[in-house]
Amino acid sequence: MSIPSQFSQMLHGAPAWPLVLAMIIASLLLIFAGRAVVKIFAFLVVGLVGASIGGMLGAQYLSSLGDLGTILGALMGFFVGGLIGVALVAFGIGLAVGYGAYLLIMDLVSNSTAAILVGFVFFVIGLIMYNKILPLVTAVAGGFLMYDALNLLGLNSTLSAILAALVTIAGIWIHLRPSQKTSAYSTAIPTS
Repeated sequence: MSIPSQFSQMLHGAPAWPLVLAMIIASLLLIFAGRAVVKIFAFLVVGLVGASIGGMLGAQYLSSLGDLGTILGALMGFFVGGLIGVALVAFGIGLAVGYGAYLLIMDLVSNSTAAILVGFVFFVIGLIMYNKILPLVTAVAGGFLMYDALNLLGLNSTLSAILAALVTIAGIWIHLRPSQKTSAYSTAIPTS
């Protein structure tokens, strides 16, 4: 079941434009700033879990400081948890790339040893290159969300797909183009 059909069942005649607007904003954030959005989201979510655990540990082991011990534990837990969250994003990308390679090799050669070996190599490649892969994944996810939002607005499926694909391609191009800082810096240095 697609997102538009789920929403139409849930809304029962209520205006859908706030939801569609939120979907379009979320899709644009994913397409054009997905790497930052995912890292911030991972930092905050896992950081909040870490703050909860750190607050409990601070209250237990820093009880001589009273409420300050709980606050210190929560702050330390938040930052440590946030850093773990960002590391988990890299691990997740590596895992997805490695698993995809594993499945592909299993389909091609049906050799589990070769599939595991290739899967592990691609897992490491995914870990190393996750900063390059993450914007592509988030842009594509944002494109699918935009497609559903445009369908909710009542646009033709073909037109929705074309518009979502164009915006997604623009987002990928922005992520992959060379940085303007490096080219501006390199032209500012005279080569004599």
